[in-house]
Amino acid sequence: MKETIRVTVGQIGQNGLQQPIYDKEMGLRYTNPKAMWRRALNVFQVAIQDQADFVVFPEITIPESYLWNHIPTISNEHRLIIIGGVEFHTKEQLDGVQYIDNEAFIVVPNESSEERMASAMTWRIPKLYPAENESDWLQENGYQFHVDHRLYIFKSEEYGNWAVLICVDYLNLPLHEILQGRIQTLFIVANNKDLNYYYSMSDSLHRVLFCNIVVCNMSNYGGSHVFTPYRKAHEREVLKIHGNHTDAAVTIELPLQVLKSVQLGTGTRDLAERFKTKPSDYHYRGV
Repeated sequence: MKETIRVTVGQIGQNGLQQPIYDKEMGLRYTNPKAMWRRALNVFQVAIQDQADFVVFPEITIPESYLWNHIPTISNEHRLIIIGGVEFHTKEQLDGVQYIDNEAFIVVPNESSEERMASAMTWRIPKLYPAENESDWLQENGYQFHVDHRLYIFKSEEYGNWAVLICVDYLNLPLHEILQGRIQTLFIVANNKDLNYYYSMSDSLHRVLFCNIVVCNMSNYGGSHVFTPYRKAHEREVLKIHGNHTDAAVTIELPLQVLKSVQLGTGTRDLAERFKTKPSDYHYRGV
C-alpha cells in the first residue's frame, strides 16, 4: 500500500457557457460539450504535471462522448484513477415518461504491463436520490429522475479502500453507517450551493468515518474542500477553495498507509497521537 495518495481536485463548471447550457430535446445533455471538455483538459494537465494518483471532477461535468472516447486513454497513459460526474442523459422511457440518469464514473487504468494497450476499466455509479430542487427542475423540463439503490466500495492493495458519492447522497445517514470502518478515502462529486452545510458535514464526518474526505464542487459555487483526521486543526483541513465562478485544479497529498494502521489499531502510540481519537464505536471491518 502506498504511504500517501496524491489527488488533483478539478473544480470546473459552466461559467461563461453560451445559453442554453442544456439541450432539452436530448436528455439535457450539454449544448456545447467541447467547451466543458476543454476545461477538463486543463485539470488533466495539472494532474499529469503533479504525478497525481487520482483526479476528481464535480457532478454533471464530463460529456458522455468524451468519457468513452478519451478518458480511458488518459487514464491508461498516465496511470490516473479518474472520478467525476457524467452529464445528464436519458436511458429509458416508461409509459411515456422519460427518465434522467445522473451518474458518476470511475475509470481505473489497466494494471497489466503486458496488456497496457487494453482499455482502462470504467464503472458508472448512480446518484441514489435527487436533491429537491433538482427533481423540480427535471420535471419542469419534462423529465423524471431515475432512482437507484447501488453503492460501490472499491478495494485496492495499492490505493486502499475508497467510495464515491454524488452530491446529496453525501447527506444520507444510512450510507455513513455502511461506510464507517470500511474505507480510507471518500470522494464526493457535487453541484451544491449550500457550501457551509457540506463543509460542516465534512468537518464532522471525517472524524466519524475516520477517513479522508474529498469534496469536489462545481466552480459555479466553489467550496471544494478536503479533510483528513489528523489531530492538529491546520493538518486536518487540507484544502478549502473560496469564491464562486473560479475554475481551479489543485493537487493535495493524503495519508494512506499510516491511516489504515491507525484504523486497525496496529500503529505505534506516537503515530496514533498524530490522529484524532477514533469514535468509541469504531471498528475497522474492511471490504
